Amino acid sequence: MTKKNSLLLICSIFLIIEVLLSVFGLGKDLNIKFKDGFSISVDKSHSTLQDKITEDFQIDEFVKISAIIKEYELVNKKAFYSFLKNHSNPVSKIIFTNLSDKSKKFLLSNNEDKTGFHKLLVDLEIIFKEQYLFNNTISAQISPSDELTYLSSISKDKLTEMEKMRLNRISLEAVLDKNILTHQHHTPEIHGSYKLYNGMKQFFGEKSAIGTFNLLRMLLIVDLLLFFVAFSVRKVLMARPGKLQIVFEGIYSFFEELVTETLGKDRAYFTPYILTIFIFVWTSNMIGMIPIPGFMEPTRNLNVPLGLGLMAVFVVHATAIRAKGFGHHIQNYFLPWKNPLFALDLIGEVSKIVSISFRLFGNVLGGAIIILVVSSLVKYVFIPIGLNGFFGIFVGSIQAFVFTMLSLTYISVEIAE
Repeated sequence: MTKKNSLLLICSIFLIIEVLLSVFGLGKDLNIKFKDGFSISVDKSHSTLQDKITEDFQIDEFVKISAIIKEYELVNKKAFYSFLKNHSNPVSKIIFTNLSDKSKKFLLSNNEDKTGFHKLLVDLEIIFKEQYLFNNTISAQISPSDELTYLSSISKDKLTEMEKMRLNRISLEAVLDKNILTHQHHTPEIHGSYKLYNGMKQFFGEKSAIGTFNLLRMLLIVDLLLFFVAFSVRKVLMARPGKLQIVFEGIYSFFEELVTETLGKDRAYFTPYILTIFIFVWTSNMIGMIPIPGFMEPTRNLNVPLGLGLMAVFVVHATAIRAKGFGHHIQNYFLPWKNPLFALDLIGEVSKIVSISFRLFGNVLGGAIIILVVSSLVKYVFIPIGLNGFFGIFVGSIQAFVFTMLSLTYISVEIAE
């Protein structure tokens, strides 16, 4: 069998598996977990497309609203009303006692007034923020998880508002059947240590802790991956190069030629800087395609492209000062009689940062959102492979190259004279 036929066979097998999973798994989520051993499970999906978008791209906002009971999560409203009115259960007793008079009247009236129902949901949110239901639930009924262990280990007086809401939602789910209230199997997980997350929460604040934790975790993974590749390539360097060495030497030669043609042969020393930018951005764009829970592209978080943009413009001006001298370079921006349009030049420098950063951020984030939305609409049949190939590999590579070339061009423009 030729290599071409083997590749075609492998692609066909993966396509068949994807179609079967999609057809027989409509309305279900495939959950892959690595904690406490490797496991794969197919669970009924209770999340909307908006939930998935918020969870993937606004994780802190998702955590904030994940404990709030939404209308579509109540599968059986009448059974839920009956539970709240049944004071034999300590959880329902606490909830009913703390409801407003309007919500109590709505429950006792047995009508379907939408205004009263929405008021009830608002009251439940307030109760989740203020009360503590965990000690009043039967612990055996609550499925063990890292998040539950972490939340229940914290003194109830030290729980933050969001943590208290999350624990109260878990406690309520424990005493209610899934046919009454949807159980949140899509609870956001900390892909790492809860102790590290807690330290991050203390430092960055609760409202951005998970997003910051996930971003720094992915940046660390990218850095370790690049160090590993660099070490591996360095280890096999030989006078008679192998295939891996030939590939990397070819990449280096390509960028060295770009640098010398743009800046001149006497500035070939910029090649490692330019090549490092490309490899880092390209790796950051590609790593989100690895099917491991919690993996995402660091470049779809604005902080990363913005940091790269600031660094690129800083190197531009540092190079210009070195080439032209501090006084000669700085006078173009702060001496009106030397440059009457200096204000526009200052705005132009800021626009460089905005342009180079938002171009990368927008394309990576937009591609990720399109993949999620279209894949969800077609129930993950056929299209995801093509979308990942186009937005992940093609667009990701193009944007890495564009960012690198803009960084090189900015240096060239400043030292052209």
